[in-house]
Amino acid sequence: MYFPSLYADEHIYSGLIRSRYLSGQMFVNDKRFFELNELPYHWIRSQTPLCSHFKKVINKVTNNPEERFKLRLFHTPFAPWLLSLPPESEAHDLVDSGMRNNLEENPFATDRRWKFCPTCAEEEVEKLGISYWHSSHQSLGARVCPAHKAPLYTHDEIRYLDFTLPHHNIEKSEPLLIDSKWQQEWQPFIYSLTTHIQKNINWPASLSSFIKEHLGLNEKIKRRDKPVIDKHFERMKNDLGTECLAGLFNAYARDYPKKPNILWLSLSDFGQGGSIRHPLYWLSILFWLRHDIPGIKALL
Repeated sequence: MYFPSLYADEHIYSGLIRSRYLSGQMFVNDKRFFELNELPYHWIRSQTPLCSHFKKVINKVTNNPEERFKLRLFHTPFAPWLLSLPPESEAHDLVDSGMRNNLEENPFATDRRWKFCPTCAEEEVEKLGISYWHSSHQSLGARVCPAHKAPLYTHDEIRYLDFTLPHHNIEKSEPLLIDSKWQQEWQPFIYSLTTHIQKNINWPASLSSFIKEHLGLNEKIKRRDKPVIDKHFERMKNDLGTECLAGLFNAYARDYPKKPNILWLSLSDFGQGGSIRHPLYWLSILFWLRHDIPGIKALL
């Protein structure tokens, strides 16, 4: 399979689509395309940089572990996953979430459709002859293009990408609206945090200890600490507001009787199983404490 060099901020799956065009394989059906290139047939999702299918696509592009890590870091929405890196682990070792591919996104309420900026697409077509899917536009909770400060666009048919590029979708797409204050404040937060992690991959490792110290907790969380963490979580819920939590977690959006205690699940080792926490757990905590953590406050 010929895989083209990626443009700045281009998502790897965008490169896969261009590969299909450049290889003259647009005239075979999707299943045959995957078969010809010895890849598992799967839905092309925007926010699952650690699923096993995606891993096989990266492995097809390069055999070099360092290059694979850079592809994930700069060409997928992977950077926030480093917030969930287990203690004593290296950033380069994070290649699997431990979750089943079809369950990785289920608990979360952020928009999972592929998103694009029409202005970016038009500029790219004029300059390059084609447009491409930006990795940053697929960031969790992203609704605004960081370059043009304009709404991102999407539509329901690109929940799973259908081997089209952004300029193919302009006419049928609609802008994502920002309906609340938290969504507006989330935009610089998610983009600045992602860029900072990309430049400082070891920085997330210090955040868990800082949060525990800030909340007056011991480094090693025990079951007897849960009542204290419950009180902190009540404050977190009040500070963030129901609208924010509902915009991030389905349990709050759909008002499930049992809702996750985000602080307890993130800061303790209980209930973890064999998987790592989705970054939205940590992102919601950091968003709550964004004015208290110097490293984040300086970014905003």
